[in-house]
Amino acid sequence: MTVLILVVDDEPDVEMLFRQQFRRDLRVGRFIMEFAQSADAALQCITDARTASLILILSDINMPGMTGLELLPKAKAARPDVPVIMMAMRRRSARRWRVAPRRFLPSQ
Repeated sequence: MTVLILVVDDEPDVEMLFRQQFRRDLRVGRFIMEFAQSADAALQCITDARTASLILILSDINMPGMTGLELLPKAKAARPDVPVIMMAMRRRSARRWRVAPRRFLPSQ
């Protein structure tokens, strides 16, 4: 079964950041990542993820529309077995982001 991590963030360049940070893991198929740019899109991804093993949801806290904190109880109601980690990304410079630690990923 495919192992899936869902990343929810309204900033479009976050996808590039995560794909770059985890490129080796993605290349060898350790897991796949799906990206949703809104909480509503994330809820749809959670519903559609029945064919993959969704192991983690990483969600930005501050998003327009439904915030990450508003998404949290809905995501837990839909998938109580999946951990949800809230994150607040901050730019360190115009093009550099700080990424969450790798310790949240499943071991090899």
